[in-house]
Amino acid sequence: MIEYISGILIILSALIVLVASIGIVRFNNLYGRMHVVTKVSSFAVLILLIALNLYSLNIVVLLKTVVIFHVLIFLSPIAAHVTAKVAQWLYSELPKSDKKTKEL
Repeated sequence: MIEYISGILIILSALIVLVASIGIVRFNNLYGRMHVVTKVSSFAVLILLIALNLYSLNIVVLLKTVVIFHVLIFLSPIAAHVTAKVAQWLYSELPKSDKKTKEL
């Protein structure tokens, strides 16, 4: 029974990555694409690690996956921020703001 639940979670993770890849194609600028990749990759990896823990039922695997997930959660936003800064510095400017944004 646990194997079926793990398989369903793995398929769910693959579907989330598929939806994210469609989202990457639909967004037209670098910043929107980076947002999709950063948010969805963390969620998909979380579901995949839960499936791994359910399948293995081992405390060592659990501790390793917890460490992997925390490293991903901490480093993914940092990598996205650095990539956005480099892209802004090298290639493009930020999108122009409208009046409503300036009023805030």
